Amino acid sequence: MNHIYSVLWNSALGRFYVTSERGRSRSRATPRRARGRGANRRPGFAALAACVAMAWSAPAWSQAALPQGGQVVSGNAAITQAGPQMTIQQASDKTILNWQSFNIGAGHQVTFQQPDASAVALNRVVGADASAIHGTLQANGRVFLVNPNGMLFGAGANVNVGGLVASTLNIADNDFLQGHYQFSGQGSAMQGAALRNQGRITAADGGGVALLGGSVSNQGTIAARLGSVALAAGNQVKLDFAGDGLLNVQVQQASLNALAENHQLIEADGGSVLMTAKATDAILQTVVNNTGTVRARSVENRAGKIVLLGGFEGGTTRVAGTLDASAPAGGNGGFIETSGAHVEIEDGAKVTTLAANGRSGSWLIDPNDFTVARSGGNMTGQQVSDALNHNDDFTIETAVMGTAGGQGDIHINDAITWTQSTLRLNAQRNINVNAVMSVQGSGKLALNYGDTQGNAGTSAVVGSNVNVNGGGRVDFENGGADRLSVNGHGYTVINTLSELSDIQNLGGKYALGSDIDASPTASTAQGFAPIGGANTPFTGVFDGLGHTISRLTINRPLAIDPVGLLSYTHNAVLRNIGLVDGSIIGATTTGALVGYNIGGSISNAYATGSVKGTNVTGGLVGHSQGSRISNAYASAGVSGARYVGGLVGALSDGMISNAYATGSVTGDSEVGGLVGNNSISSITNAYATGSVTGNSNIGGLIGMQTGGVINSVYATGNVKGNSNARGLIGLRLGGSVSYAYWNTETTGQQTSDGTRLTTAQMFDTSKWAGFDFGAVWGNANGQTTPYLLNMAGNQVFNKNDLPTGTITIDNRPV
Repeated sequence: MNHIYSVLWNSALGRFYVTSERGRSRSRATPRRARGRGANRRPGFAALAACVAMAWSAPAWSQAALPQGGQVVSGNAAITQAGPQMTIQQASDKTILNWQSFNIGAGHQVTFQQPDASAVALNRVVGADASAIHGTLQANGRVFLVNPNGMLFGAGANVNVGGLVASTLNIADNDFLQGHYQFSGQGSAMQGAALRNQGRITAADGGGVALLGGSVSNQGTIAARLGSVALAAGNQVKLDFAGDGLLNVQVQQASLNALAENHQLIEADGGSVLMTAKATDAILQTVVNNTGTVRARSVENRAGKIVLLGGFEGGTTRVAGTLDASAPAGGNGGFIETSGAHVEIEDGAKVTTLAANGRSGSWLIDPNDFTVARSGGNMTGQQVSDALNHNDDFTIETAVMGTAGGQGDIHINDAITWTQSTLRLNAQRNINVNAVMSVQGSGKLALNYGDTQGNAGTSAVVGSNVNVNGGGRVDFENGGADRLSVNGHGYTVINTLSELSDIQNLGGKYALGSDIDASPTASTAQGFAPIGGANTPFTGVFDGLGHTISRLTINRPLAIDPVGLLSYTHNAVLRNIGLVDGSIIGATTTGALVGYNIGGSISNAYATGSVKGTNVTGGLVGHSQGSRISNAYASAGVSGARYVGGLVGALSDGMISNAYATGSVTGDSEVGGLVGNNSISSITNAYATGSVTGNSNIGGLIGMQTGGVINSVYATGNVKGNSNARGLIGLRLGGSVSYAYWNTETTGQQTSDGTRLTTAQMFDTSKWAGFDFGAVWGNANGQTTPYLLNMAGNQVFNKNDLPTGTITIDNRPV
């Protein structure tokens, strides 16, 4: 069904399982952004329901209680009638009959007597009337009933057949005879082509039931034990009978107001259920909707499969009611998928693959984007927690394949807790954790990001990441290996200071499973021993998962190697980590997180407390070479000699973006509020507010710049020095500066490379030409100076955070 995986039956395991399918080929147009969970989030759904209701008032209904005008077009069959009963005696394996009308009134019966269970009879209505089935339809083989005018199985209908295909889409005679079950037509419910079941439709064990059309609705009961049930809506549908007796159905062309819905009961224990639809106008409306019960429980060691699949061009798959692929009587649980451009899990929905004695199954959600939120999202955190308690494996997977209307992101904005099972978050782009995820007991977490083909570990989308933002974190009750994987790689989860100190594999992958109190490091003379060294750099991954290391003490003023939590890193990945109230003392090349960083990346990282060194000292990193630092800040007080910066001491051949520093910075030369020395590197979307004091080449943002690109930056901290002391850059020997500002009053400096602004002008963002306030910077309404969006603790000039009453800065009302 055009996914990045295949769902295969494993007879040895007695269950369905998911395997990779390398070529993903979702056909996507331009879906829009998913809406919230409010009462009015589907304005198109009510209108669509009205359209369907209108369609059922439109058809012309024949008054005949039995089919009329039957004619054998192909094959051998004889039609006889005795009172309220009609019999079609079929002698050939395939037979085509055309009818002027095909109705079965209450108390009437139509029986197909066929050579065997594999025989099939195509019954096509060529007249102008819709079909109404209120009586009994029986067959020992398969019956196709095609009526482009519409079809209703009434509340009294009783269909008992080997298999049934009911369609308001037509099929060519030759396609039918060749076994190419290709149905097409104008399936729109507005044209009277809706198909509705209010009765009971039962297929023989291993048989199938398929309802095809532009709008397909089950309001009764459909049963196909060990077989398949499919509800498919569109203008063109392809139907295959697989070798195992199960149906394969694919909607190949969308239709106006396409809708596949279940409001009552569909049963296919030991088999499969598919509800799928594609709509040409699906942007704002539901196309697949379940409010009833869909059941495909495991029987005879055969697990069930349930798929609700909306089109990826737009529209919503709505999951309410019950989806049950459990195994209460033995065997393993089955597989459930709920997919489409947008997927909404309603309050009270129950989705389960629990196994009483075997292994529980899995549930997959596959939309464009997905948000877990207490309100306004696609699913609540409590629902995710419940899903993990009712399924062995629960997966949320996003992909948009480059089309408009989605980003391929997963947002966790509500708390999730589970004690067993595996939660998999597979995002084509970013995974953003903005709430607490608590993995307890034997629970596991798999994070896969930046993957256009669904292949763990490829990171095909440049710049994608796992972002653990303010208020978010991932807690692990139990540490060690086999708890966490990221892009297919296993991580060791660290929960204690001793485990942090004992890191031996410097190329390994590590994550913090809880906050760590490092205050015991102050009890020894030298404190914490930095991880790695100049000759043994750390080359792996260190992911804090939103946790902090507090009161870390390092006291090594005579150290030969760089000093920091990590001494020396080479092509390492450091992210989602905070160092709080630390005291870091080193010699040359000192930083709270890293002393010397070459290559790799640092993201979503911060440090507070104090950092002291000699040459090349920074609040977060001492020397960063060829590395990318993003979404980072430091509020640590920093002191050193040469190349001293609030965030980074020396930056060479690298980049800093979305970053700031607020601590005071003191040194001798090349001292900056953000960076001491910048050489051939880019700094964008950054600011500094701390005081900067030194002798020469002192800048509110950068002490000395010998090259690189500076763009969209500002500084407000007081600057003091004897020579080349300036508000923004102390000494610029090369590189470019654009959209750069400094506060002439708070810095105390009138000269620098950039644009001078007074305090009042700093609050007037109309003076900040070139800033893209809508994308990166906040508050472009003239009320505050800019602050970086999606970063905690940086709204340092936000008037809304200041005391009420008369507000003054520098004795001036603002």
